[in-house]
Amino acid sequence: MTLVDRMQELLEAERAGVKCLDAMADHAADMGRKELFTLFRNDEGKFCAGLFGFIQGRGAVPTKNVGAFADKVIALPTEAEQVALLVKGQAWVVRKIDEIPPAEMSAAEKAFFADMREVHVVNIEKCKNLVQ
Repeated sequence: MTLVDRMQELLEAERAGVKCLDAMADHAADMGRKELFTLFRNDEGKFCAGLFGFIQGRGAVPTKNVGAFADKVIALPTEAEQVALLVKGQAWVVRKIDEIPPAEMSAAEKAFFADMREVHVVNIEKCKNLVQ
C-alpha cells in the first residue's frame, strides 16, 4: 500500500468521523457532551483538510468517499454504544498511523501524523471517561 493509498483510507475514515460526530453532537444528552463531540468533529475536520492537502501535494486526487463507519455509529441506539464504537474507530486510526513507514513521509507529513495520532489518543481517553 502506498502512502497516498494510506492517506486516502484515512481521509475516508476522518470524513466518517466528521459525519458521525456531527450527528452525535446534534443528539447529545447534555451541553457538555455536545461541546465535546463538536470538538472531536472539528479535530476530524482539521485532519481531513490536512490529508486532502498532502494527497494533492503528492499529485493524486483526494477521494470523495466517506467511510461506512459513520453510518454504523449513527445506527446504534444509545449514545454509550456510539461512544464505545467511536473509541474503536479512533484506535483504528492510531494503528493505521503507526503502520506508515517513516521513510515514506516528508518531515511535514511526519509532524502532521504525529499530531493526528496524539489527538486521537487524547480523544480516546476523553471518550472512555464519558462512558465510565
